[in-house]
Amino acid sequence: MDVVSRFLLHRDRLLLRLDELLQQSADADEVAWILCEHTGRELNLANCVLYLPAGDDTLVQAAAWGPRRGAGRMPEARLRLSVGRGVVGDCARLLRTQRVDDTRLDTRYVHDGELGLSELATAISHDEILLGVLDSEAVDAAFYDTRYEQAFEAIAACGAAHLWRFRNAAVAGAGRR
Repeated sequence: MDVVSRFLLHRDRLLLRLDELLQQSADADEVAWILCEHTGRELNLANCVLYLPAGDDTLVQAAAWGPRRGAGRMPEARLRLSVGRGVVGDCARLLRTQRVDDTRLDTRYVHDGELGLSELATAISHDEILLGVLDSEAVDAAFYDTRYEQAFEAIAACGAAHLWRFRNAAVAGAGRR
C-alpha cells in the first residue's frame, strides 16, 4: 500500500495525533511548522511549504519541509506572494485546492528555485477567511492525484481551527491597544 492510501486509511488516528500536537502550539508560526512537517513526513513528500497571510494582501512562507527548510525552524528563503499571484496566490484568492499536473503548461506557476513539474496547493480557511495555504511541488509531472488532494484538505481542516484560534487572539489583542 502506498503512503497516501495508508494515510487516508488511518486518517482519523493520524489527524487526532496531529490535533493533539497543534493544541500545544504557542502561536501561528508553530502551527505552520507542525502542519508542514506532519504533511511532509506522513505523505513522504520531497517538499512542503506553508504560507500565512501577511496582512497586506500578501502571503509569506512561514514553514518549510525538505530542501527549502533552512537551519532550525526557518525557511531558507521567505518568498512573498500577492494573493492572486501564482498557483498559491490563486488558491488563496479562490479558497479552493489547486492541482497542476504540468507547471510548464500553467501560466500561474511561479518558479522559486527548484523546478517542480507538478504542484498542489490547498487553502486553509475558516468561514471563508483565509488562514494559510499548504503547498507542495514534485519533480514529476502529474505526481498529485485526488488522494493527495483529500489528504491535504484533511490536514488543512485540522489546522484551520488552530490558526483561527491565534488569528482571533491577535485581532482581540490589537483591539485592546
